[in-house]
Amino acid sequence: MKNEATPKSGNTEMSTSDNTAIKPPIKKELCLALLIQRGQKGITQPEAYTAYHESCLHTSISTLQQQHGLQINRLPDKETIVHYRQKAFSRYWLADNNQIEKATNLLNYYRSKRGLAPITQDAA
Repeated sequence: MKNEATPKSGNTEMSTSDNTAIKPPIKKELCLALLIQRGQKGITQPEAYTAYHESCLHTSISTLQQQHGLQINRLPDKETIVHYRQKAFSRYWLADNNQIEKATNLLNYYRSKRGLAPITQDAA
């Protein structure tokens, strides 16, 4: 039986243009950017889903706290309740200006790994 998956032209090497393409941001990077951008207003699960299709915001927040030492505040946001007996979504925000600076540094670290220039807190 003939192997149908083998390229017929003998071209089995990857193109260099694929290797130099900028990779898309990772989920932590998207979460950090949104937290910095929203400031004290913070974010909820539905807002994160709208912004970058985040389905488990609580896990991303926990990862940022546990692995990177960020202090992120949270409170139930009663305005997110749309029907009787629904539990409110949590609203998350960076605790203070020191945490915003720390988050910006972490975001810039991830950006530098992708070959992008650093950003300021205002530009996130």
